[in-house]
Amino acid sequence: MKSLLIIGGATGTGKSALAVAVAKKIGGEIISADSMQIYRGLNIGTAKITQEEMQAIPHYMIDIVEPTDPFTAADYKKKASALIDEIAARGKVPILCGGTGLYINAVLYDLSFSGEYDAELRRKLQEESKLKGKHEMHEKLRALDPEAAARLHVNDEKRVLRAIEKALTGGEKEDDLTSPKYPYRFYVTEMPREKMYRRIEKRVDQMIADGLVGEVEGLLSRGIGYDRQCMQAIAYKEWAMREAGLSDAEIIELIKKNTRNYAKRQVTWFKQYCDAIHIDMTERNIEEIAEMVATEYGEN
Repeated sequence: MKSLLIIGGATGTGKSALAVAVAKKIGGEIISADSMQIYRGLNIGTAKITQEEMQAIPHYMIDIVEPTDPFTAADYKKKASALIDEIAARGKVPILCGGTGLYINAVLYDLSFSGEYDAELRRKLQEESKLKGKHEMHEKLRALDPEAAARLHVNDEKRVLRAIEKALTGGEKEDDLTSPKYPYRFYVTEMPREKMYRRIEKRVDQMIADGLVGEVEGLLSRGIGYDRQCMQAIAYKEWAMREAGLSDAEIIELIKKNTRNYAKRQVTWFKQYCDAIHIDMTERNIEEIAEMVATEYGEN
């Protein structure tokens, strides 16, 4: 198949708009790689792309799961991989777009997502990680399995711990992140940190104006409590702090803080892709950037 086009990046950096603009130029169809936009009814807090913003470009992996249902990276891998093959078979270009790095890796690489593990060992490693921190756990992995440590980013804490488990128990080596399943072209949207933070804060204010509080209260009224997987998303989980006495204004500030921190982690995550092309979204307008991406994609 022709190369899979990937557009990743931190929240608020314009990746969705860029994906649409590029899709219009190259005959693309977009597969969302966002772990929360999969849920029906979680629209405002996830900044879910609207029909108007889609501009008639087909989008997939959005609104596919009820908020009461669980959904795993393994589920995503199966569904998204089938979509990539189906889109390519029709002569269209599959564009994977989103900020959930694990979903992107699930599609690109042969991740096993095995459910078999030593529960007691995992508990002990998680406690050790909380006590010592991610950097020391990554060094522990380096001593046990240098190859796995070289492949895994220090911030990929879950898979670092899983690799340690496998090394200690004699299990199979950590999933191979060196042999992608598809040929691909990877672009990462970014912008200066302070500008990104201002965009995030403005976006949260717009969410409140658009009715985020009502959306959360509506989910709760349907029996979708904070213990549900979907309610662990930023902009939803913070409202549980009402029970601890936080005011709505304080919760809004907490959402902004958590979103900024999440964006910072995303920036770090996307640095692991050494072959990705990083695009400063503030240097040119969307149309110019889309033309550049489309031209480069057509040449590869």
